[in-house]
Amino acid sequence: MKPVRQHLSGIVVKEEAFGSEAYFDMLALRKRILRDPLNLEWTEEERSWEEKERHFGCAVEKRIVACLVIRSLSDGVVKLRQMAVDLDCQGAGFGRRLICGVEEVLAGEQISIIELHARETALGFYEKLGFNREGETFLEVNIPHWKMSKRIT
Repeated sequence: MKPVRQHLSGIVVKEEAFGSEAYFDMLALRKRILRDPLNLEWTEEERSWEEKERHFGCAVEKRIVACLVIRSLSDGVVKLRQMAVDLDCQGAGFGRRLICGVEEVLAGEQISIIELHARETALGFYEKLGFNREGETFLEVNIPHWKMSKRIT
């Protein structure tokens, strides 16, 4: 695949319905980027959450290039999970655009805090977007992670 280079102002962040064609494209992207390198499969518990969560993505020429999942935790608090950007699109601003677009949607819904568990390799990315580390590093899926959060309203 050739690298995707497109002006980001034209990139639309869209919530996609569970079970839609775009949802399955995002599921495949998440598996390829996040799961396959660690030889992980989804557990039945993880699969059971999919229908209850919200799925956001952005596409270029109908190809999903970045996606993430939002899980409601409590009034005004959500967890950002399973963020993935296709390999040939990393570093081009798609992840930043996706998170900013999702923040706009959530802020309009009276969500005030986004939490996430960041892999150590993604700390700088999230910190540049205003997320703050909380506590100490911990292992999740056998790799170091940090709990992070951001107030959006």
